[in-house]
Amino acid sequence: MEPAMLTITEIAGFAGAGLAGAAYIPQISHLIRARCSAGISRLAFEVWLLASLLTTARAIAIHAGVFIAVGGIQIVATALIMLCAIRYKDMPCPVHLPRRPAAMTAPGTGTSGNEPGPRRPAGCRVSRARRARRGAAAPGADVGRPGGSRPCTEPQATHLKETT
Repeated sequence: MEPAMLTITEIAGFAGAGLAGAAYIPQISHLIRARCSAGISRLAFEVWLLASLLTTARAIAIHAGVFIAVGGIQIVATALIMLCAIRYKDMPCPVHLPRRPAAMTAPGTGTSGNEPGPRRPAGCRVSRARRARRGAAAPGADVGRPGGSRPCTEPQATHLKETT
């Protein structure tokens, strides 16, 4: 009896199964190394595990070697991801720690607009009326001050009156 030769499509199928397994490596690696399960939906992986079990059972029933291989890889990888997600629940790594929102400075409070911090998202436009309000100095503002305008304090107003 001659050994069974794999066809080109069977070889391609097993290569695809290997790629499917390789695609799980970055996720599993991050889960294990960083002990971080941030961004993992346990419900989604539970559904994927069930789907893999069901389709692999069918692949076994019809002796479809490539699909048995893919199913086995997916079952192992998905189960491992789920176990790590459960074990490392609520343990985000520094990359996934929630960021505190930066303080927003109200228009006309003395900032030049070039300070580091939150910016308007790209493509977001400010209406002409709003730009006009931003550019207009408040009554009693110290418009000669670098960096923007700010209402004068009482001592500043007194000083201004005495120097003009």
